[in-house]
Amino acid sequence: MFPRTGIFLSGIGLLTAGVAPLAAQTSSPASVPMAALTPATTDYSQLANRLTDIIAKAETPSVMDAQLLHAAMLLDLIRITGPEVMNAFAASSPEKAAFLHAFCVDTEWLETYLSAGLVPYQTEVGLDVLFRIWQSEKGDVKNKPLACACASVWGGGETWQKPNILSTDPAHHNPVWRYNFFQEKAAQGLLHPNYKNLKTWELRFVVGIPQQDWEDESYTWAFENINLPWDQYGNACWAGVYTDPSKFGDNVQSGEYHYPYSEMSWAQATHLNGGVCGSLSRLGVLACMAHGIPAYAVGQPGHCAYAYRLERGKWLGGFGGPDGNMHNYIFGKSAPTSYRLMEAVFGDDAAIAAAYRESFIADALTAAGRTEDAVAAWQRALALSPKHPFFRAALHKLFIAQGMSPADAYEYLRGVLPLYDNQGMSGVEMAADLMPLIEKMDDAQKIELFMMMHRNIARTLVQWAVNDPTFTAPQMAALSSDAVREQFLGDVFALHMSEGDGTVFGLLLEWAVKEYVDKGQTDFFGRAFAAAAAKGNPLAGGADEERVKTMSKAYGKAIVAAEQAKSVPAFRTLTESAVAALKPVNKEKGVIAHPDAIPGTPAACALFRISSNDNIDTPALHASLMTPQGGFCCTKREAKPTLIADLEKPATMTGCIIRKASFNQDRMKKATVYTSADGATWFARATTDDMPEEWAVTFPVDTAGKHVKVEFDNGNKADFAHITHFVIYTK
Repeated sequence: MFPRTGIFLSGIGLLTAGVAPLAAQTSSPASVPMAALTPATTDYSQLANRLTDIIAKAETPSVMDAQLLHAAMLLDLIRITGPEVMNAFAASSPEKAAFLHAFCVDTEWLETYLSAGLVPYQTEVGLDVLFRIWQSEKGDVKNKPLACACASVWGGGETWQKPNILSTDPAHHNPVWRYNFFQEKAAQGLLHPNYKNLKTWELRFVVGIPQQDWEDESYTWAFENINLPWDQYGNACWAGVYTDPSKFGDNVQSGEYHYPYSEMSWAQATHLNGGVCGSLSRLGVLACMAHGIPAYAVGQPGHCAYAYRLERGKWLGGFGGPDGNMHNYIFGKSAPTSYRLMEAVFGDDAAIAAAYRESFIADALTAAGRTEDAVAAWQRALALSPKHPFFRAALHKLFIAQGMSPADAYEYLRGVLPLYDNQGMSGVEMAADLMPLIEKMDDAQKIELFMMMHRNIARTLVQWAVNDPTFTAPQMAALSSDAVREQFLGDVFALHMSEGDGTVFGLLLEWAVKEYVDKGQTDFFGRAFAAAAAKGNPLAGGADEERVKTMSKAYGKAIVAAEQAKSVPAFRTLTESAVAALKPVNKEKGVIAHPDAIPGTPAACALFRISSNDNIDTPALHASLMTPQGGFCCTKREAKPTLIADLEKPATMTGCIIRKASFNQDRMKKATVYTSADGATWFARATTDDMPEEWAVTFPVDTAGKHVKVEFDNGNKADFAHITHFVIYTK
């Protein structure tokens, strides 16, 4: 009943070879009820019933049966839009009824609209956009892919519905204007040479999203004023100047930033007054789109960038793009997962066209209750476009309705997951539908599938997109015991420690520290990580500078998280692993000049804590700075940066030595040292207004405690704190 390994890769040649355009196959649509109806009498609810009946009675439903395929597409249009919505739309005016009838019998246009990537759902907006363009061209639409791209972005937007979009600022966001703009510029040969090859889904990234990308006037201004060599559009953002505040002293967040230019287009105003990354990136996007180049803005942590594309499959970066959260997308917004998935799904024009035709048949068969035939049709569609998430989700829904067993789900996923070798997170999202079945498998089967997912992620290029490691949480929860979970977590750590660019390893480390160490399961985390450290090799992929930097950052985040959680075992385990694997170099080679200035002996310390850490901080050296050999730490700019060292156990403390970094003598002048027995109540032991390079502080006789803190006071001027030694002496 259910597919096994390999079925999704077979049959592509058979289904794509010799498939003529649907309009060429259709001799007469006599079997489609629409042909017998007039615009005034069509009831789309009744039409849906009649079409369903045709599909239900068809002996061998096939995309090669042009009339049946037309019926399936009509049924899909009615299902997606909603029969009540279509009836209301047709009833609103005779001209709209005439358009809708003409659209429904035009198989080429219908197919283009339904294959656009995102089809407006349960709304008339997409049809209304097509109607306006049809009306403006007096019933003869010259560029149906472009018209459908406008309908898609106006009606689908960022995958959510905006039912009032056509009435919101229509004077500046007009789909007919946008359509005519590109028609005119293309006719004059003024757009990028690849524009003429763009399909509907690609044109979505040219026409722009209304109310998000800038208004019509900005297209005109950017077209006329930002003209670069085609390979230089990654610099189009610099048509404006990065500035905040404005020339007039207004903050970019204020409503007055563009006040003197409020009557101009956003593009011209940004050119004149400048802006920060958001405005400049949107200026770059507009410049690309206005010249027929697909582009999108992209959100990154604390930054906005953009991406543009001169040829299929090759997104380039502007202002730091193309990776991040796409502002215009078809399959999820996290790039590069999203744009790579999109390019993989739509990359072969013949295959995706044939796949969509199979999907129309599959949807119609589902509506007709022919589940077995629908499953077969979805399998044919996925053989042509194996990673299409909408198709696969529909198939999964049928599998579940049929009562798919955990054993069948296991075999199915074993066959499908390898398809996502360079699309790791897409594979995780694909399998989420079947998680209830995975939960019923035995632990060995679960772990095999979960590790396949993690391997796909580890092999995915540019792992920046994997910005949420919590997908591991349901995997952990699905396992039967803590012992199994511990082994699995260790295997996951070891995998990401050895493969990939280190980004996922860092995210998982940080997540696991918060999930387990912060919640009192330090031993669990420690054992899992120790097992990983024994098997994984952080530099297995090569000791290139970038990977070492990424892995160091990953360890650093986890070590600081362990410090904040006050977890001695996690702090030690992570530090030992980082030092052994990465061998961090202490660029500050200074030693304590007067180690005998304090009576007693250097104590064994268990934990170091830092109030904040700057990007030059080296958390892997925090433990060693509590020893005479020294280490290094660096806070961010703070008014009162604070450092704390904890002993392994309470003792009689005789004093401490704190040594500044060699390049830090003009900082950290005012400082106070405190001691504490419980880490909550602190007693000042020494204060200085002019801290020397090496400050030796002797504590009062019989000072008992476990914690020592130094707090620097920078007054009104926030500054860094760099030290190489924080050594505590005890009796």
